[in-house]
Amino acid sequence: MKSYSPLKPGDEIRVVAPSQSERVNSKRQYDRAKQRIESLGYKISFGKSVSKVFYFRTASAVDRANDINDAYRDKNVKAILAMQGGWLVNETLPLIDWALVKNNPKPMIGFSDITVLVNAIYAKTGNISYLGPTYHIIGAMAEWQYTLSGLASMLVQESNIDLVKSKFWRIWNDKKLHKTKKWQVLQSGIAEGVLIGGNLGSFYLLQGTEYQPDFKSKFILAIEDDDEAGIYTAREFSRRFESLLQLPNVRNNLQGIIIGRFQPDGKVSENDIANIVASKQLENIPIISGVDFGHTLPMLTLPIGGKVKISASDAAIITIAN
Repeated sequence: MKSYSPLKPGDEIRVVAPSQSERVNSKRQYDRAKQRIESLGYKISFGKSVSKVFYFRTASAVDRANDINDAYRDKNVKAILAMQGGWLVNETLPLIDWALVKNNPKPMIGFSDITVLVNAIYAKTGNISYLGPTYHIIGAMAEWQYTLSGLASMLVQESNIDLVKSKFWRIWNDKKLHKTKKWQVLQSGIAEGVLIGGNLGSFYLLQGTEYQPDFKSKFILAIEDDDEAGIYTAREFSRRFESLLQLPNVRNNLQGIIIGRFQPDGKVSENDIANIVASKQLENIPIISGVDFGHTLPMLTLPIGGKVKISASDAAIITIAN
């Protein structure tokens, strides 16, 4: 597990688009993101290909990988932020200079499809990256202070951070706010380990590749899923989860699970989650659900490859041990 130097005022954050290029109708949101990051004291720069489109609203795999390699090569760049999620980041993996990434530890930040990249970075180099907001999300309006504050704490490597739930949440551009419920303890216990995971459908793409973590040491699993399966989201989540649990070393070293928040259109109820967890026979490990990450706003920033502690009893406590 390799960390990076804590960011300082004046440091540069490079925005790249490994998964999907910038959207022409999101200028106001990008402008807000730039202002908010600069309010933390950081500078923003952009990869050469963030506006290019080859197919499926993204640049070619070569262009995207070149932007990633350039960001790791540039000594002025101290962190790398994905423009947004999408579908095709796994095309870049064979084109990344992994020795360069390993020798220049700096965090890659993003969620959804970027799950593939942050976990591959940990698997190939041992470096810490972050499951957290993309540039696009930082410019969103819903409870944005919560999202920005969580990211800021990680970038400066504040130690022993006890995560706190948001007060309200909502989905993307929907103006309806929902009061955030207490994180639910599905199974009690205390656990500690390296955090891996993220969007389950994206994490699934790493199976059988050299870019998947090997699960040979004690780990905590963070999982969530989007609502692209519609009313079948709970079933897709369950079978992808089962597939993961059947991989070598997973059950032997899995210490605890953190489950994110689901979008309403997925029709995944608290009862569904409880039943899915019960069906997996994961006795003796703490499991917490409804945590502030996934495809809703706002969201936490979680260290992939970093140490996390869980204490689940009457209350759910998640601690980041930088």
